[in-house]
Amino acid sequence: MLDWLPENVSTFGEGVDHLFHVIYYISVAIFILVNVIYVAFIIRYRRKRKGDKAYHYHGYNLLEVSWTALPLALFLFLALYSDRVWQDIRYSEKTPNPDLVVEVMGQQYLWHFRYPGSDGVFGRKHIRFISTTNPFGIDPDDPAGRDDLLTVNSMHIPVNKTVLVRLSSMDVIHSFFLPNMRVKQDAVPGQWIDVWFNSVKTGEYEIACAELCGSGHYLMRAVLDVHSQNEFDQWIDEQHENVRASIAAAGAAPDNATLAAQPDDRQSPTE
Repeated sequence: MLDWLPENVSTFGEGVDHLFHVIYYISVAIFILVNVIYVAFIIRYRRKRKGDKAYHYHGYNLLEVSWTALPLALFLFLALYSDRVWQDIRYSEKTPNPDLVVEVMGQQYLWHFRYPGSDGVFGRKHIRFISTTNPFGIDPDDPAGRDDLLTVNSMHIPVNKTVLVRLSSMDVIHSFFLPNMRVKQDAVPGQWIDVWFNSVKTGEYEIACAELCGSGHYLMRAVLDVHSQNEFDQWIDEQHENVRASIAAAGAAPDNATLAAQPDDRQSPTE
């Protein structure tokens, strides 16, 4: 009954799917039970003769305690049962050491991605520098930020590696949703929120916005390319070489638009 779920390619996805299955089947069982009781009462207490009147009475303490205590017990069970999976995904002390860190910025209606430059260091950023042409707020006076790699609506990662996403938004609340990775996290303006995942399979996967963020919400989709390690190394080296060539061609500290130019046909200049 649950074959319609997107393919799971995440290391922790099996635990998430298991919880989904448990909650789903509990919900189905409750739905069936309630409707069976409902139909039984309609038949059992229907009016049998013309002129019959309903008998009204107020209160039944055992019934009222039962339908309050049983849902409470169910919710406590689900909270305790799901805590281990929640810890593995969300608790910072259990987050594996990342092999790759990517900054992600949501904007109506784009996803911006930022990788460290060939020096392996992210350039300094500050909120006062954020603009439509500089979505991450990279400090133009920081040399470490001049070779940072920027892409739009296109994220690339290696397979079987822990990826740490540092997530924020420059306008409204968005939701960074990777169905195949079982990741969904709100992107909140003014905050940086960490979320991690590890893909066990190469391929192209959807990145969507799961929060209604405006009239163009349906446009806010990106592509996640999961490569083999060799393919990812080739891709990142090409991007770094392109940035170095742009810097050399500029003959000086380049502007943000020059740094962002990428050969990938799904990428557009952002800075």
